Amino acid sequence: MYGDVFMIRKLYPYGKKKAFNVTYDDGVLQDVRFVGLLNKYKLKGTFNLNSKLMEDEFQWTHNCGLVVTRLKVDDVISLYEGHEVASHTKTHPFMEELTKEAILCQLSEDKANLEKIFGYEIKGFAVPFHYYSDLIEECVKECGFEYGRISEESLSFAPQNNYYRWKATIFHSIDKLDNMIAEFVKTEEELALFQIVGHSYDLDVDNRWEHMENIFDVISQQKDILPMTTIQIVEYFKAMDKAEITDKSIYNKSDISLWFNINNHICEVKPNEEIIYV
Repeated sequence: MYGDVFMIRKLYPYGKKKAFNVTYDDGVLQDVRFVGLLNKYKLKGTFNLNSKLMEDEFQWTHNCGLVVTRLKVDDVISLYEGHEVASHTKTHPFMEELTKEAILCQLSEDKANLEKIFGYEIKGFAVPFHYYSDLIEECVKECGFEYGRISEESLSFAPQNNYYRWKATIFHSIDKLDNMIAEFVKTEEELALFQIVGHSYDLDVDNRWEHMENIFDVISQQKDILPMTTIQIVEYFKAMDKAEITDKSIYNKSDISLWFNINNHICEVKPNEEIIYV
C-alpha cells in the first residue's frame, strides 16, 4: 500500500495540515459579537475568564473612553458553548506582587469556580498582564492545568513545545497580522499553527471588526485548516509526543486518534494502535 520508501508527515485530526485558534481574554460584553463571528465561520475560540470579576459585574474605562464591561455569570454559560473556557486568575491581579500562596489561591479558586459554572474540567490557564515567572509556571502545574499561555508572541507557525510557556502566534492589533495570515494560508510547514490573541473590546477601540471578519472568512475557506481550541491543540501535540514513529511503524500510545500522511495516503492511527508499513 505505502511502497518501499516511507515519507511520513504528521497531520491534525481528519487529515488536516494546519490548525487555527483565537485565544481572547477577560470575558467582556464584546465577546457576544465576537463569538457570533466565530460561530458564523465555524471557528473555535478559547476564552480566558476571571470568575470573581464576573460575579461583581466589574467595569473599567479604557484610555479612549470606552467603558469595558465584564459579562455576568448568567451570560457566559450558553455563550461559550462549543468553545473552550480557560482560567485567567480569579481577579486579574499583577502577578509579580503575589506570594506563592496567593498565586495558588488565584489559580485554584478560579479553576474551581469556572468548573462549577460550566460543568467541565478547566484545563488551560492564560496569565493576566505580561508578567510570567518560574514560580507562576510551578503554580500552574501544581493546580493541574495542562498548559499555561504567556503574553508573548511566537511570530511563528511552528508547534509550541513548552506547554507551560505557551505563546500564541500574534496579537490581533499588530500590523503584520494580514501578511502572516497570507503566509499561513500558503505554508507547507508540518503541523502549522496560527493563534490570534487579544481582547474583543480592542476591536471596538481600534475599529477592527470588519478586519477580523475578513480574516475569519479567509480562514474558513481553506480546506486544509482545522479550527481547534487551545486545549484540543495541546492534547493533540502531547499525544503526538508519545507516538513511537520508526522507519517501519507508528505506535500511537495515547487515548486519541493521530493522523499522518504516509506516501500521500492519509492514515488514522487509532488509540493504542500500531500500524506497520511493510
